Amino acid sequence: MSGLWLEAEAESKLYHYILSVLEKRGFNVDGVRFDEPKTQFPVNGRRADLAVILAGGKPLLIIETKRKYEERGYYRVVRSIMPTSRAVIDQALWYAIYSGAPYFATTNGRVFALFRRPEAGEKFSFDTHRILIRERITINEEFAEEILITVSRLYKKVPVAVTPLDWSFIILLRDFVTWLSETIEPLIRRKIRVDEGFRARYEGFAGEVGYKPDASQLAKEMAYVFMNKIIFYKVLERHFKELGGRKLRPIMAPDSKSYLDILNRYFAKAVEVTGDFEPVFYTGIYDEIELPDDPFVLENINAFIEDMEHHRLEDLGSDIVGFIYEELIPAAERHALGQFYTPPAIAELITRWAVRSPDDKVLDPGCGSGTFLVKAYKRLLELKGYRESTEKAHKEILRQLYAFDINPFPLHLTALNLASRYIRAPSTEVNTIHTDFFRVRAEQTVVSPYIVKTAAGEVKREINIPRFDAIIANPPYTRWTEIPEKTREAIKDSIGKLLSEYNLTAQVQRGIEPGIYIHFIMHAHSMLKEGGRLGMIISDSWLQTDYGIDFGRFLLDHFKVKALIDISARVFPVPLIGTCIILLEKCDNEKERGENQAVFMYADISEKEAFKVDEILEAIEKPEKYGDRYTLRVLKQGEIPRNQKWINLIFDANAILDELKRKTIKMAEIFEPSYGNATYLYLASRRKIGGPRNLGTKEFFYLDEEKVQQYGLRDYAYPALTSARYAKWFTFTKEDWEDLKNKGAPCYFFMCHEPREKLPKNVLDYIRWGETECRTMIRGTRGGGKICSQALACQAREKKKDLFYGWYDLGGVEKAPIMAIRQSRYKTRFIMQKFDVVTYDAIVTLIPKSELDDLELKALLAFLNSSFAQLYIETTGRTTGAVGPVSLEVKHTEEMPILNVKAPRQEDIELLASLFDGLEAEARRLGGADTMENIEKLWDTVIEKIDVEVASILGLPRELAKTMMKRRLQRAEEAAPEAIKGEEEPRLKPPKKPERQTSTDKNIPLDKFLSEK
Repeated sequence: MSGLWLEAEAESKLYHYILSVLEKRGFNVDGVRFDEPKTQFPVNGRRADLAVILAGGKPLLIIETKRKYEERGYYRVVRSIMPTSRAVIDQALWYAIYSGAPYFATTNGRVFALFRRPEAGEKFSFDTHRILIRERITINEEFAEEILITVSRLYKKVPVAVTPLDWSFIILLRDFVTWLSETIEPLIRRKIRVDEGFRARYEGFAGEVGYKPDASQLAKEMAYVFMNKIIFYKVLERHFKELGGRKLRPIMAPDSKSYLDILNRYFAKAVEVTGDFEPVFYTGIYDEIELPDDPFVLENINAFIEDMEHHRLEDLGSDIVGFIYEELIPAAERHALGQFYTPPAIAELITRWAVRSPDDKVLDPGCGSGTFLVKAYKRLLELKGYRESTEKAHKEILRQLYAFDINPFPLHLTALNLASRYIRAPSTEVNTIHTDFFRVRAEQTVVSPYIVKTAAGEVKREINIPRFDAIIANPPYTRWTEIPEKTREAIKDSIGKLLSEYNLTAQVQRGIEPGIYIHFIMHAHSMLKEGGRLGMIISDSWLQTDYGIDFGRFLLDHFKVKALIDISARVFPVPLIGTCIILLEKCDNEKERGENQAVFMYADISEKEAFKVDEILEAIEKPEKYGDRYTLRVLKQGEIPRNQKWINLIFDANAILDELKRKTIKMAEIFEPSYGNATYLYLASRRKIGGPRNLGTKEFFYLDEEKVQQYGLRDYAYPALTSARYAKWFTFTKEDWEDLKNKGAPCYFFMCHEPREKLPKNVLDYIRWGETECRTMIRGTRGGGKICSQALACQAREKKKDLFYGWYDLGGVEKAPIMAIRQSRYKTRFIMQKFDVVTYDAIVTLIPKSELDDLELKALLAFLNSSFAQLYIETTGRTTGAVGPVSLEVKHTEEMPILNVKAPRQEDIELLASLFDGLEAEARRLGGADTMENIEKLWDTVIEKIDVEVASILGLPRELAKTMMKRRLQRAEEAAPEAIKGEEEPRLKPPKKPERQTSTDKNIPLDKFLSEK
């Protein structure tokens, strides 16, 4: 049995786990008696992969995990199957019929499909005989137990939830893409390697779109486009008589090349008959898909074609294309591209605000799967007075919609999405344009890559780019260094002067990296008509950055800022991407802009009740009506400060902070903040010397115990804190440091404040290694890959021979009793240093100007970890990059209002000190203060008590401070893309987990288990 357990095949694993569960349960599940399961169960001269057997020998469930058939006289087994394929289902059904098993299932270890066997004389139907269709399963003992519980309940005629048909269809489609992409990936990989012509086209494609999909990703995209073509052809068959008479049926062909040739002739016929849909069927590099010469592969595609005869894509909601796209492209890859599928209700809110006239021309400059333009289509249809589309309305609307994207894959999706609005009315005027937005200018003409038929023959269509009435988008979230070089050049050409004028040119070395969404808005201004509207959902990180102040000046100088809506919940499935909706109206009249009433709203959607689009739109127009429901501020645009971070326009934090500043002292009065506490870092942070405020090279200066012993550096190894991740609590102790040392973590700095001539040979050898072989490892775009001694900070020390003996000399260590995490995900944590260590620039250290006793330090630390200190950091700190956490900078730390621990009564100091001890003890008990869950627990307990005491000592309200912290924590919660409700709830959702049944049996039904991902 142990051998079976180690096998990778689903069959072996299922057998092992099912048998294990039965043995533990005494072969009795929910009152149903079982015998031992059987692999290779004989059925009418063949063998089923696995049979679950009732006591008495009758099979209850047949499970098939591979495809078996004869080919040229040989028996063939294929393990790479598609469990939802009719070919695979039919095989399992045959075994169920001839064995008498009432239930049968197919699985490949990822997808599990459970069916009921038809009664005698009844024809099998996926629609009526499916029970559970689930994906992303894990085969383990718990899973096996749920299978047994579910089939036992079915046998006893106890109802179980059936997977809805639309969701089953989604799984079927995704299953097909996964199977096909894995099947073709080796061919694509080989093609890239050996086909010079294809490789050149592939490299050109990568250079154009700004990223190079590997063979795996290109195979996925090819498989998806291939699937779309089949589905869409089947849709067209139902609407065009000439295609209906030439139905796409399973294709018989001698080899894969002939198969693809025949299939492509069908697609060409669709374009010829409809006079349209080139963007759907002619897709550039994706048309170069190859299939293996394998009858099983062609059989599976044929089975999919047959399945599509019965499933109707057009019946499954308004944006099924986008929905599948969201799940098809891995989140990490979409994050790298800065691409996220827009929740339909967000698109609806923006579109309903921005599109006001039935004649509006609308642009989405980074269209993705087309969600915004689908909503714009519906909005224009309503404004034209139609309930449903007609041929006339469809053609009119398509002429009014424009989609740009640098990547042809989302353009294909948008074309498919728009074409699906009204299949009966083909139009050659779908304005999907494969281009970089920053290369397009208003009122220029671009040439479409698609051929259209005219009275003069076939020509490439010319598209005139108008000035737009509305520009709506979810632009990418990429930072400057992640933007493709060609796009960077296009940005400089299009808005370079504006960027310079508003100090928004990227300065990577200084950490100024405006996200590309800022460039989108600035360029979109030139594409709008006067009075045209712009609505976008963008990262909210700019609200808390210094460059955000400059971006705010641009907005005030070019638009009426109609509304800024900050959303509390995380809408996109990547942590810490907070979002805001910005609604702008182009206005060249300075006086009109000044008179505009700008609405700033904080939409807290953390509670169970979601906010509705209608309400938010009304709140923008009638803010006085919703003052009790939302955090709302209305400011006259001409009176908006031009030197403040815009987070302070949403939350009136200054009211509290001004009061706080009057009753406290500045940090700089008793501390000198520094990026780290190595002497070089201290001097650079205090601007006493020039040079970058970093070590220059952690590869050289960071040491672990093994490296110390290897080079004999014991006398030159100073205990260090080398990562903020290692400081999880509110104190850092000798025990914490020794734990790091014992785990092999880098826990020393190389600390050598001596001239070379006094150094032993082994230390000189180590320094020479830093001058010859050691290289910095940060990205080349950020100055990485240099010999360590040539790093900028190292060279700065080399030049200051009055302070340092050379590049290798950090100068010593400054005493720092308090440290703070510079870039905290959830809360800025101030830490008491109970064991002297040296640390780096990601830790802000507080170098004392005068002595504080232990009690005073703890009282101050209690204040620094309160909501009031966090409020100051949230409103003044810099949000790093395009999407990162709030950053505590030295200049802000100097100005930070802090409690004067020499002023309050002694009993107040003692109470605060004891509360800090309680905070540290609770953080240790929880296992750290570095996770969202633990921070929330601390916030609701010990920090709450600290807030009460600080508020009592200083006489301050504390609600706003808590709201700001709540906002940050909600960035880390599970993505809630449907938190804002629109008029059309998405139909396609995973089945809800059923309510847990009260039972002495601690197990849960299979449908509940399988829906947990």
